[in-house]
Amino acid sequence: MPETERTTMPELIDVMPGSPEWLAARRQGVTATDIVTILGLSAWDSVYSLFWRKLGQVPEVPDTDRFRLGCHLEPYIVERWRLEHVYGLNNIQPGILVRSSERAWQMATIDRWLVQDDCGLPLEVKSWADADKRSWGQGEVVDDDGPLVYDDQVPPAVRAQVLWQMDVMGVATGHVGVVFLPSGEFRSYTIEHSDCDAHGTGNSVDCRACADQYLMTEAGEAFMGRLRLELPPPDPDASMATLAAVRARFTRQPDKQADVDGTLHAAWSDAKDLVAHYEAKVRGYESELREQAGEAQVLCVDGQPVARRIVSDAKVKAHTRHMDYLRRITPKGDNDE
Repeated sequence: MPETERTTMPELIDVMPGSPEWLAARRQGVTATDIVTILGLSAWDSVYSLFWRKLGQVPEVPDTDRFRLGCHLEPYIVERWRLEHVYGLNNIQPGILVRSSERAWQMATIDRWLVQDDCGLPLEVKSWADADKRSWGQGEVVDDDGPLVYDDQVPPAVRAQVLWQMDVMGVATGHVGVVFLPSGEFRSYTIEHSDCDAHGTGNSVDCRACADQYLMTEAGEAFMGRLRLELPPPDPDASMATLAAVRARFTRQPDKQADVDGTLHAAWSDAKDLVAHYEAKVRGYESELREQAGEAQVLCVDGQPVARRIVSDAKVKAHTRHMDYLRRITPKGDNDE
């Protein structure tokens, strides 16, 4: 492990996870989950939504069944991780909410923290879909210079979370335990700084973790500048999270009128027409492809699979919805678009 831990200790925010006090404390700063959104790495949130949620104008994201399942799996994943490492039960502590001793706004909710040499190392616990397993590194790969190295690649969003937690905790090492669903495969990863004396300053030219933490801190500070009204609020973007946030911010008032920008309205109207036009073209092309493919499940071009026919039934409330659609196959695998 790199000998780069800082001597300053983070501040424990003593609130019950999930309580109103816990939510209120998190709104005062930037957590590891927040920094993923701020960096544009979140598939389910946006900077616009996060900003107005921090200000209380957009409701908190409700827990989903998938989120609850992940919470219930945490003890199992932690135990699998422990069995592969030297930590005993007494060395693995429950999750906590902590604040950086250097930046009061920099916070992190740690799934578990590992007691080692008078410091606490973060352990991030994940359950992940098998379909996205390729975004996690595995095994040994050949480096550009030739020698074999262990590939500890984790998805960018997970890496950002752990680096943020490491920075808050003032340590140079973080751990990840992940179980893939539905296969149940378990893997563990370690994220470390290179050996450097500049840990935590962003000044090391050889340590990628240092450089990334510095850029993340800059992004977090800029977001806090927005919350302090030193910078303007973020503009709306094209994400579903932003559209949901705008809807939540402005409830409909019957019979109320408002003038909007004519150019913007024309662009929206043209885009709607284009969507309708291309949706019709997609339906037409799909009908022709299905006619050519007949009963085949996999469609090929020159022997190369390019699409797959998916047939399934899904329960929607009291009804059964029959689905039969084509899924594109790209060089990276099946594409759910």
